[in-house]
Amino acid sequence: MFEADPTLAPESVSSFALEVLDELRMRMLECLLVLQALPEEADLNFDEIENDIHTVSRGARNAYEAASLVHQGAALGERWGANMSRPKAIFARHNAAVREGARHVKPIRALSDRIERQLWQLPAVDATQNIMGARPKCSGMVRSTGEPCVSSAIYLGSGMFGAHCYSHASPAERDRYRAHHEEVSARQSDSREQLLELQRSVGHKITAHWIEQREHRMRWVEQMTLNIGRTPGAAES
Repeated sequence: MFEADPTLAPESVSSFALEVLDELRMRMLECLLVLQALPEEADLNFDEIENDIHTVSRGARNAYEAASLVHQGAALGERWGANMSRPKAIFARHNAAVREGARHVKPIRALSDRIERQLWQLPAVDATQNIMGARPKCSGMVRSTGEPCVSSAIYLGSGMFGAHCYSHASPAERDRYRAHHEEVSARQSDSREQLLELQRSVGHKITAHWIEQREHRMRWVEQMTLNIGRTPGAAES
């Protein structure tokens, strides 16, 4: 189905490389969590560096997922040149292969994916946007035209819909609608606070671990510096 250029070596990603990329993602997540705890020790605004790390973290996730596709032998469309493909190019090439009939391959779930879900994903709530399937239409009539209303009926929670949209709803339906939305908003606010507190707690633990390793890190840096100083040609440079 896809003719590989015989002058280009087959693309491959080892299990070792995949694990290293997952560790890279974990380090980025650790940095984000530490920044949640650091303001208690430093009166500084870390918004900019947090945004920068988020950007790098997304890039690391793309790199891992693209490497995972190659590692699994996912079908890829033709290369765009002789150079190695970037992650987004791997995604595009795999999508091109799928459009031509190849099997769609999903990235392997990583440890970092579990951490992201646990520490950054809010739990689902009983909100309108989370309802699956078709939504009933309003049973009211448009007064100016006499035509049936085409708006969706209001959601009242627990999988139940009202008989009308908000404009045509009765006072009782509107009260139930507002009460449900206030409850959902309160739950989301509580969940967000709990998630932030969990992030700060984990950030404190990671910070403590970093400091525990500080002495070992200093010895490692000293050893590396000593070895570099012994490298032939180091004095000339």
